[in-house]
Amino acid sequence: MKVRQKKGPKAPKMIFRDSETVNPEQTKGKTPKKPKKVQFSLWKLPRVVQFECIENLDVLEIIRFSILSKRAKTISKLVRWNPLNICLSPGSQPVFQSKSSINPGMIWDITYQKREEGYSYTKCITIGPSGVHRSPLIGYENAMETSKQMTEHICEVFRSPISGIEIAEESLIEWLIKIQPTIPCVTIRKNVVTSVETLYRVLNNLDVTEYFHWESIATKKEFQITEPIQSRSIAIYESSWVGLPSILNGTNSIIRLYESKLTVEDINTILKEWQMGFKLRNLEYLRIDICTLLDAEICINRAVKDLNVTLSDGNDGRPTRVKIHDEFTFKLPRVNMVRNLTRSDGMIGSLFYEYKVHQLQNLTRMHVFFQVWSQQP
Repeated sequence: MKVRQKKGPKAPKMIFRDSETVNPEQTKGKTPKKPKKVQFSLWKLPRVVQFECIENLDVLEIIRFSILSKRAKTISKLVRWNPLNICLSPGSQPVFQSKSSINPGMIWDITYQKREEGYSYTKCITIGPSGVHRSPLIGYENAMETSKQMTEHICEVFRSPISGIEIAEESLIEWLIKIQPTIPCVTIRKNVVTSVETLYRVLNNLDVTEYFHWESIATKKEFQITEPIQSRSIAIYESSWVGLPSILNGTNSIIRLYESKLTVEDINTILKEWQMGFKLRNLEYLRIDICTLLDAEICINRAVKDLNVTLSDGNDGRPTRVKIHDEFTFKLPRVNMVRNLTRSDGMIGSLFYEYKVHQLQNLTRMHVFFQVWSQQP
């Protein structure tokens, strides 16, 4: 029993094929006829039968059915679907992605591809127990607006919020603040934020609970924020605008600051505050990239100045991986030596680093890592 979409606003028709047996002798020497089709409107069926038909559709089929008409959307909303993990990536080729909570290995993609003439189709690629369903929607005029409308439609039909979004245009910021100001994961692409005012608009109106990824901000104005960025895990590129108070007063577990303007003395302050135990209580992993005129060994010694550290070769039970967010686990670099701090609650903080010397600039580029962990019994 299949649902067929006809041209125009008419409702889809149910197609039933005749299944009677034909005697081969009766058809000998004759061209076999195609099975007779009997069409019957889906809407003339009892409501319970309609539900059974729709419940057997997969995610992409449900979406296609629900956009046929207001009536199709209404009946789709009445079915109790399993929650979806909905992500939106509206770049040069906008992509809507969803995952089912009961089948996390299966992914459904809707992409928007611009063509003068084209058609829509669904392509399924299955690998082992997992699979990827891709459905290009061809012939759109405004991909960004279409992706917004499609996302709102799918969230409404499946009663599932957006779980993640990549913001590639500034207009998406206001749209997201309006429809869903609390969201687990957000990535803001390079040069999307063009002013300090927009930056504060994001920080004050979006509650990103799990993972906040910032790329560069397109402003020549030099400034630093002191307010914390409230998210469990943050990754900030060209992070010169993140000041020391923002780190000390935050509740972040994972902090990654690239191209930072923090100093060795700032790192020393962070370590002292962590060891005292009043701030940075949730910290699990910290990475700060800095440039310095100092030698790497001198730099790291200043970072632990006035701190009681013990040296270790790293083979003392320290974990080798850090969970950045649900979709990404980072493998830590292998080093010959770490400097350990111990807090009053027994937690251990391991400090280690990598560096590269730029001879022409006489600069040392350092990646400073601080990992918090505990000894397993």
